[in-house]
Amino acid sequence: MMIVTSISGSPGEARKHAKLALSMGSDLVEFRMDLIWDLPPDLGKVRELIGGMEERTLLTWRTKKHGGEGSEVSPEYLETLAKISRLVDVEYELVVGGLRITNAVNSWHDPEGTPDIRSLLRVSTQLLSAGGLAKVVTLARDEFEAYRVLNLYKRVDHRGKLVAFSMGERASFSRRMAALLGSPLVYSFLGSAVAPGQLTLREALLIKELLS
Repeated sequence: MMIVTSISGSPGEARKHAKLALSMGSDLVEFRMDLIWDLPPDLGKVRELIGGMEERTLLTWRTKKHGGEGSEVSPEYLETLAKISRLVDVEYELVVGGLRITNAVNSWHDPEGTPDIRSLLRVSTQLLSAGGLAKVVTLARDEFEAYRVLNLYKRVDHRGKLVAFSMGERASFSRRMAALLGSPLVYSFLGSAVAPGQLTLREALLIKELLS
């Protein structure tokens, strides 16, 4: 299990917080690029942001459809990002469109709610079949919806490559339970949370210590 600390803010603040998170024990930092820049930055700006941290970086440009602030980007853009970082987030539509990146976190987010279990199984299976890691996240209106997402750990052959939990204050427990159920990544924050119910880095470190 690796702890991922999500980072936002101005480029200067983001770089400062990322260095601090890594020094505190975070395994990786996720630069939420859509919350750092208004438009997809050129490669030079990204290199300047992550310089010296490339092997411990997850680059994410989250689009509005999946709950972020960004516009859509091309497959070629993500392929370029993948060459300069440890991991890159690739959203569902690009995955089903055929994009395959070996160091990808293939992701699907529903910021409006939680669909039925058949839909969740279909999405998770599609993401897992693309290689890399698969991330399935929903907004849970209550605890039962969060348990529905956690049920994926028992229903799919994920082989330790599934990250599945729910957003929302009533679903925060699902982030903790995901770690117990075998999630390879646990998302946390330092500074400002980038999703409702997100764990602090301090708590994520405690969870990792308890499970080690």
